[in-house]
Amino acid sequence: MKKYRFLFLSLITVLLFINVYILVNRNKGFKYFPFKSYSQLYVTDSTLYLENVQFNNDTLALLFSLKLPATNYRLIVDEITNAGLISSDNKQLHIPLLKNIHSYQLIPADTNQLEITLQIDHSQNTDGNFTNEFIYCNLPGPQIKVSDYNLWTRGISSLNSNEVENGNELLAENTSAFSALTDSARLVEVCRLISKLRPNKNGIKASTVSMQPAYDQLKYAMQNKINLDCGNYSVMIHYLCNLLGLPSRVITFSGPAGNWQYGVHYYNEVNLREKQQWVLCDGVSNAYMPHDTIRFYNAADVYKMAHVNSFNNKSAYTFEGNSLKEVRYDSLSYWHSYYNRNNANLCYLHPGTGVQDGKLNYVKDFYSFDRNFDFYSDINQNDWMKICIKLAAFYLMLIVALTYFVWEINRNRKIDKNIVHR
Repeated sequence: MKKYRFLFLSLITVLLFINVYILVNRNKGFKYFPFKSYSQLYVTDSTLYLENVQFNNDTLALLFSLKLPATNYRLIVDEITNAGLISSDNKQLHIPLLKNIHSYQLIPADTNQLEITLQIDHSQNTDGNFTNEFIYCNLPGPQIKVSDYNLWTRGISSLNSNEVENGNELLAENTSAFSALTDSARLVEVCRLISKLRPNKNGIKASTVSMQPAYDQLKYAMQNKINLDCGNYSVMIHYLCNLLGLPSRVITFSGPAGNWQYGVHYYNEVNLREKQQWVLCDGVSNAYMPHDTIRFYNAADVYKMAHVNSFNNKSAYTFEGNSLKEVRYDSLSYWHSYYNRNNANLCYLHPGTGVQDGKLNYVKDFYSFDRNFDFYSDINQNDWMKICIKLAAFYLMLIVALTYFVWEINRNRKIDKNIVHR
């Protein structure tokens, strides 16, 4: 018996030492981060992408993620030749291919929907076989992953009835958001209201107010009682967007949790459904919806801009008083450049997640894969070997400790029975 007890206790001690070592060195690859790709994070309610392509002799079969919005497509080859009408088969299109490199443009014949552009090299080798190269498509894919878009529409479910009622009254009294016809117009009304709320340097500390519900933060901010920071602005924008049914999320920056950190900043992304684009809004900088002549920019786009110094020749919206102004983005982008130049992960908080988290959640997160946020990074990745070692050591310690506990109970029961029989 002593031998078994010694073996159990020795093994538990070794496993305990290993787990303590892992906890002390938790920032050296032992943490799991929920990294997502660009296509996963920037899904919209009508995300159309290529699931697969298949070459069959002189035909290309395209399989899409959704039923195609048009029934018939006009096929234009090399922007000149009209190759006839192509009919869609639910999620599929079959395109006749010409030899060598050509551009194929599929234009919806019966609706004003998205055009599909492809470039294919269908070249014949000297042995008579074909080499097929899928060079370009204006849709994402194939073989990409997307996440659940509905996740970003559930923010209002985290609000109680009083928060919804009070927030709706506030919006009705101070904005024209409920009469706006598009998501863009509704967002402009939200940003107009937020732009009027400026920090009071002598007011209540932002960190103190951040523990209050979003409506209370907004109410105190409208009374100019808070020394507002980016966290307060992000919570208020997210709250108002949720009330208006605008899919939105709070974004911050995350890195090691040791004795240093990357710069902390919070701002928002909102999905404009009529444009099928996610746009960036930053209340503390009074900078909204950065864009160029073609598209709006999101947080991941801005992150990439900061790394290649490409804020020039882009625009953003700001408010001067009650007036919406379009200005050069680089005139407002100082903090966007400041926080995005390092290797921090972009952290996309799930709806209902506060900007402050408890220590108990940090411990739970360390030993599980369940997260209330997603990460984006072009640089960082998970060290799966260390993560597996961490989980194996932790759960093995629990199993051994539980086994030892059961063994001791059974042993004591046997001893008690022997004493009774004597």
